[in-house]
This record gives sequence, structure tokens and C-alpha cells, in this order.
Amino acid sequence: MRRIILLAAVVMISAALPLTAASADDDVEKVYLALGDSVAAGFQAPDPFTDDGYADVLFKRIRGPLDLDALVNLSCPGDDTTEMLDGDDDAKSPGGSACYGTFAALGNLGGDSQIEAAEAYLAANPGGVELITITIGANDILGCGEDLACIGETLALTVPTNLSEILTRLRVAAPGVPIVAMNYYNPNLALYFLPGGEALAAQSNELTANGNAVLEGVYAAFGVPVVDVASAYRIFDDRGRFLPLNVRLNCIYTGMCDRVGGKWTIAAEPDIHPSDLGYRRIAWAFLRTLRAEGIL
Repeated sequence: MRRIILLAAVVMISAALPLTAASADDDVEKVYLALGDSVAAGFQAPDPFTDDGYADVLFKRIRGPLDLDALVNLSCPGDDTTEMLDGDDDAKSPGGSACYGTFAALGNLGGDSQIEAAEAYLAANPGGVELITITIGANDILGCGEDLACIGETLALTVPTNLSEILTRLRVAAPGVPIVAMNYYNPNLALYFLPGGEALAAQSNELTANGNAVLEGVYAAFGVPVVDVASAYRIFDDRGRFLPLNVRLNCIYTGMCDRVGGKWTIAAEPDIHPSDLGYRRIAWAFLRTLRAEGIL
């Protein structure tokens, strides 16, 4: 089932509600707030937003244990760390955020940037958010294409600087609220099926590992637990007699492959985003981390 959910109305309505000292804690709507990019939004081609993403699956699993009332997902497909801070700023491609600011082609979800929308929601709903998840950073690297100098600068400067500001602002806006992040899987393992593909897949794994290390370093500095999606997808497990396990699982967990004549091959129209099973796998990894951290 697919749907496009614009949350601007949610934010504006919530902001308009009067806050009174007499309001009992039981009257506060308890919310799971999801932030991030297309993976957090539940993207599955051709739909930019779906209700099959990991945030939706996770919400169903944690709703009872955390006594939650709703999922508020402010994630935006295509957002990188720069756009998350400033919806109109994107040095790597024309325009800016697809959901915030001037260039909101998918419909404005509530303000000039995703972080501002999150801050507005948190301010309008004090004590209401029980958990924040964040998935961001992959689009910073993807925006570089094959430009190695750009990738180097992005990993060394852009991502650490922007992500630190994002987390600082979330800590200020949501003191005491658990924030849980994730690293990334590697959809480009599907390059294995191209000529010279074994080397291409290995190179893409190296880039994924480097990018994840940068993200994990920043999150560690802020005490933010990181869900190890890379391990959940087993991206480094290349065992297998006929097809490496990591390549086969990538075909199962993403839209990068087609099944032709009983064999996997790269898709005619590859989609780097998770399949339904892939999103469920990410949600499972989040559950493990939430339990390990004592949040559940």
C-alpha cells in the first residue's frame, strides 16, 4: 500500500494548539519522530513516500512497549546533510530539498528545512516525542558521483560538520529524548553482475565502509547509538560457491536486481532503495539496538 503523507498540516495544527500548565502527561500524544533521507521516508520506486518503510515497520513493533500514539515522519527523499540544515542549499545539484524550502517539488512538509521542521514540531509538542531516529549522509556521497576529490572533502569536512550541527540542534530541541541513528547498506554490490564486477563491488564496499566510519565517528561523539545495517545486510560476507552471499542478499533486500531464468542479474531499472524485506530487515536491526540500549 502506497501513500504520500504531507506533514505540514500536522506541524501547523500542533503549533496552533494551546499549551496549558494544567495539561496532564497522560493527555500528551506520544510520538516516534523519524528524520532522514529516502530510506527513512520509505522510498520504493516510483513512490517517494510509502507506509512500508523501516520507520513504519518499527513503529508497529515499538508502539505497545513505548506506549506510542503516532509516527511523525519528516524525512525527505534526496536530502543530504546540507539540505537537512538548509532546504534551499545544495551545492552538488540544481535546486535544494524536495520537501522543504523554495524547491519543495514533493510538497512542503513544514518550513525551510527538515531540521527546522523537527525543531518546530518538538517545540509545539513538549514532552511528546519518545524516540528520534535519523538516517542521513548517503546523498552527500552520491552527489559527488565519481569525483574522488569531492568524496574526500565530503567525508572529511561536509558530513562531519553538518551532522554535528544537526545533532547539536536536536539535543537542544529534545533534551533527554533518545536519538538512534543507522549506517548504510551497499546497493552497489549489484555491480558484481557487470564486466569486471567483482572488483567494482569490492570498491563500492570500501567506499561504504569509509562513509559509515565517518558517520559512526560523529554519532559516537554525541553518544548516539548506531544501528549496524551494513552488518544486518551482511555486505562484507562474500562467501558463496556460485554467488557471493552479500550480492545475493543485496538482490533480496534492495531493488537492484531482477530474477531472470532462475538467476539474479542487475535490474533493467535498478532501485537502490530497500525492498519490503529489506525495510523489515532494517527495522529488525533497529529493534535489536533499541533493546541493547535499554530503550525498549
